[in-house]
Amino acid sequence: MFHAVKRRWHSPSGYKEVLVLAIPLVITTSAGSVQSFIDRMFLSWFDPNALAATVPATLVTMTLTAVFIGLAGYVGVFVAQYYGAREDAQIGPMVWQGFYTTGLSLLAVVPVYLYIIPLFELIGHDPILQVMEANYARILILTIPIAIISASVSGFFSGIGRTSVVMWSNLLITLVNCALDYGLIFGRWGMPRMGVEGAAWATFIALLTGTLIQLWVFFAPRYRQAYSTLGGWHLNWTLFRRLLRFGLPVGFQFQMQILAWTLFVLLIGRIGVAALTAHSIAMNVFMLIVMPVAGMSIAVSVLVGQRLGAEDTESAERVTYSAIHLSMAFFVVAGLLLVTQPNWFTAPFVQGMTSEVYASTIPLVDSLLSVVAIFCVFEALSMMMAGALKGAGDTHFVAWAGILSSWLVLVLPTALLAYFWGGNLLWSWLFFGLSGVIMCLIHWLRFRTEKWKLLRITA
Repeated sequence: MFHAVKRRWHSPSGYKEVLVLAIPLVITTSAGSVQSFIDRMFLSWFDPNALAATVPATLVTMTLTAVFIGLAGYVGVFVAQYYGAREDAQIGPMVWQGFYTTGLSLLAVVPVYLYIIPLFELIGHDPILQVMEANYARILILTIPIAIISASVSGFFSGIGRTSVVMWSNLLITLVNCALDYGLIFGRWGMPRMGVEGAAWATFIALLTGTLIQLWVFFAPRYRQAYSTLGGWHLNWTLFRRLLRFGLPVGFQFQMQILAWTLFVLLIGRIGVAALTAHSIAMNVFMLIVMPVAGMSIAVSVLVGQRLGAEDTESAERVTYSAIHLSMAFFVVAGLLLVTQPNWFTAPFVQGMTSEVYASTIPLVDSLLSVVAIFCVFEALSMMMAGALKGAGDTHFVAWAGILSSWLVLVLPTALLAYFWGGNLLWSWLFFGLSGVIMCLIHWLRFRTEKWKLLRITA
């Protein structure tokens, strides 16, 4: 066993090669998860209602704009395949096509911004929550164009293997956000006490700071010369249409799954504030754990894209299996900790809770974390397979599989529970876990057909 692991560690497309590219991306995605975790933790200290308000507000906003962020993020796969094929002159212009999706996003951003209050009134949450949700969402909407540009630039650095740039910029975003969170939520260090709105402004300022630094590096002389990062600013309809062709399914899947998750949260909100708060805490813990594996999945997409661009299909398959082994090992350890030491994860949210709130939420959170522990290994396998398929350009299949699974296995049963049996949070999360198992099976079967090895998005 040890010798097999050692051989796999040093071999081409083995564990070491995967981790060299993946670790900065793991740190990047983990930093984003930590940022959200601290966000929610501070808000739970400020007011449990504030914590409950942020999840629906975030999901509603992202639902209507996620397609553009997903579209821009797929730039990284194009860059990877161009890089593997040594077509460097196409890389800079393709990144610029990602920038231009910002204009498309305005079609969704402006109406949402103008009508956000009636939207939350329509949802029917508690009036106190409605005000918080609307105020938080309006500020988040302002971050969307910045997030699209950041996704495109991050795709560039990931695609050429310079994931450390993405890592350091996102660590800066996290540090700035956490500091501003504390100052603006509670009114510390001479800053105004803004509560929920303070958390949103902290996100905006931090993201803007990190994105400006990414752009400064992107336009550095070494990249301008090698990849035409400045000279390729023109709108290229051929490249733009190609990005739309392969990237839109990714964005559409992202959007529809967030919409499904939004409806899932809204249905839980019908159960009560306690259930929504428990869900919010458990979801933040889940995201804290899953984000490192999400970073590994991005690395798989990049590595598979580079190898298919270089026509090395065997290496593309091998690197996927290496990532599967690493991610499953991580989730096994994480699952054991969730079951044996749930208080490690819930303790940051306890401060400021009354005994009544604690009694109604934390035991429920512990049950939800047990569900996560049971199903998280399937999530690891599914994410790695999906990463490989996206890296090859099999985006239409991944999109439809994700959409159908989330709607038929997650939303539909939860809706039936909410409207006909009064709702049950634990059963809803069991459906969440089941949807992950089904996705794992679907991605595995598609991966084993090896049709993805024949795909090329740059041709």
